[in-house]
Amino acid sequence: MVIRVLFSFSLFLSALLLFVIQPMVAKSLLPVYGGTPAVWAVCMLFFQCLLLISYGYAWVLSRCHRRNVWRVIHGMAVLLALAGLPLMFQASLVNQSPEVVILSDLLKQLGCPLLVIAASAPLLQFAYSRTSARHAHDPYFLYAASNIGSLLALLSYPWLIERYMGLQQQFQIWNYLFMVYAVLLAVIFLLPYQSTQSITRTVEGIDRSRRLLWIAYGFVPCSLMLGVTFYITTDIAAAPLFWVVPLALYLLSFVLTFARKPLVSHYFLQQNALIFIVIPVFAFILGPNLFSMKQLIAIHLASFMALALLFHGELVRIRPPVEQLTDFYCCLALGGVLAGVFNGLLAPHIFSGAYEYPIGLLLATLCIPLQTGKRPGLFPLLAIGVLITNTMLPEQSWFVWIKANHIAEILALVFIIAGAGTKVNVLVGMSGLFVFLFSSWFKPFPVLDQQRNFYGVKQVAFMSGAYALLSQNILHGFQLPGRVNVQQDGAMAYYGPLQAVTGFMQGSHASMRAMVLGLGTGILACQFRADDRIDMVDIDEQVIAMANDTRYFTYLRDCLPGITVHKGDGRQVLNSQKDADYDMLVVDAFSSDAIPTHLLTREAFHLYRKRLSSDGVLLVNISNRHLHLLPVLNAAARELDYMLLHKLDPGDNKGGQFPSEWALLTTNQDLAFHLMNRQGWRFVTENSKLLWTDNYSNLIPLLKG
Repeated sequence: MVIRVLFSFSLFLSALLLFVIQPMVAKSLLPVYGGTPAVWAVCMLFFQCLLLISYGYAWVLSRCHRRNVWRVIHGMAVLLALAGLPLMFQASLVNQSPEVVILSDLLKQLGCPLLVIAASAPLLQFAYSRTSARHAHDPYFLYAASNIGSLLALLSYPWLIERYMGLQQQFQIWNYLFMVYAVLLAVIFLLPYQSTQSITRTVEGIDRSRRLLWIAYGFVPCSLMLGVTFYITTDIAAAPLFWVVPLALYLLSFVLTFARKPLVSHYFLQQNALIFIVIPVFAFILGPNLFSMKQLIAIHLASFMALALLFHGELVRIRPPVEQLTDFYCCLALGGVLAGVFNGLLAPHIFSGAYEYPIGLLLATLCIPLQTGKRPGLFPLLAIGVLITNTMLPEQSWFVWIKANHIAEILALVFIIAGAGTKVNVLVGMSGLFVFLFSSWFKPFPVLDQQRNFYGVKQVAFMSGAYALLSQNILHGFQLPGRVNVQQDGAMAYYGPLQAVTGFMQGSHASMRAMVLGLGTGILACQFRADDRIDMVDIDEQVIAMANDTRYFTYLRDCLPGITVHKGDGRQVLNSQKDADYDMLVVDAFSSDAIPTHLLTREAFHLYRKRLSSDGVLLVNISNRHLHLLPVLNAAARELDYMLLHKLDPGDNKGGQFPSEWALLTTNQDLAFHLMNRQGWRFVTENSKLLWTDNYSNLIPLLKG
């Protein structure tokens, strides 16, 4: 019993250390890489590669015939990791591919200690199988203990650790816990173990097809997890709170399936697998037309959890005997690495849209217990025929209603379900439906350009008679074709409230100097004069290219031909302007509804104040569907001893102005009185203590009901 508790707690602690440091280092990377959700995907890839290497390392040690060799080698690795303490991750930014730089930093700074921790799951299970403890012949139950530690780490991070501790304190506690883990390993090393000479005889009999199944069943749920994470974080916020939920569900599925007595019926999951695929597809079709954002997130997460349980249940069903345990975990880790490479490295470069999530759902159909079949039947062909017909319908009469309510897509899904007698039927039908749902060719509006990179998906579309720049479902600006005097368009889109501010500042400055963080279409350039010196910043080279594509947007060319556009993170570029004395700073660098939190921290606001003139003004676009950001600005204004004004603008559809919410920080009393008395801005008097720092930020109190 004592041995069982010792091994269980050691695995629990190792998993907790491994998974709590993932959101810690990802949070450290955000200020450097502009708050992009892709940071998490690359971090996940690193940890998946680390797991594969560590499992391979454990596999080699488990093949050592002498009973002391694995203890000596692993003990030396532990001592080497201890010599590298204290651990404190520092992100760097160089002129290379972001993915390469992140992976390099993680490997150099975290590689050795995390290798020791990650090897624990297979190595300690192997060691337990060589003891005289109860259930030593079947140590897979220890994997559940390991995943409970992982799950606790992930759930406690956004709700407890991130909420009450800064990053520096988090790393300090992590270092102490690692030393506790090293002591536990030392105790385990002193236990008596049996010989391992019988292992090589059984390993040679592993079937290659069985290995491929282990890899495939490791790949699909991991790819689905990364895909659903990208979907959620792109539309809400790039923050650990939203990263860890899908990963926590992924780990919970391991806990439930690898327990000694599985808590979920695998037969039930097999028989209802098609339902778990159809439900998210139905949500893709109707989306915000029928469901709120919270409901959509719940639907996708619930379906993902069911599919993860299904695949991990299959892994349990085909797991090998204990002699092949490390082989099993190596194949499982390889599947995770392949998923990380596909979602984190390949997808942003080979796809122009976020297609890896639906591809994961297609692959999940391979696990449905249906007949294999050789050719598609009538129903999937009918589904594709309905979709093709829908594209040919004229935009008039009741055909408009059919398209607006997605009748053809729903009917196609019904045909797919009706013909789901074989896997071929489901694959063909779903593939056709996904092409129509996600391809830019079949959007309700013409998509003229679509690109994707590390920073997300961007589209230029022709909507309602205008060229529009979109990120996910968020409109970032537009331009009416054929406009002669585009200089008059500066107040359109979300920038109506800024016109009164720029007008007042221009009245007191013969020549203004301003910086705008976030380029969009470049429409804000039209609020400035030819004599004004304007710097605009964007971290995404694709956005810069689209804004300069005069086939669609001519604001930068026609309004301010001499404008300077910088590529880089807003804080990094602003910090490099050592001699700057800006009259106006505009922070509008949010992609979709996701927010780069590092632009709203105390350190960021102190930098803004340092770069502003004595009567300068800071404007922040806080429009967001999911987060109420004004309290953060309120706390920052009190920190800087600035006045805070707030403008909630309903917009003007006829004038091309959209609803928006802005916050203004300044010490310029004349400007503040003018805006309050004549322009409808509100002086914020409420008290707020929600001050974010680079070391601490918490989204939970800001969530809208």
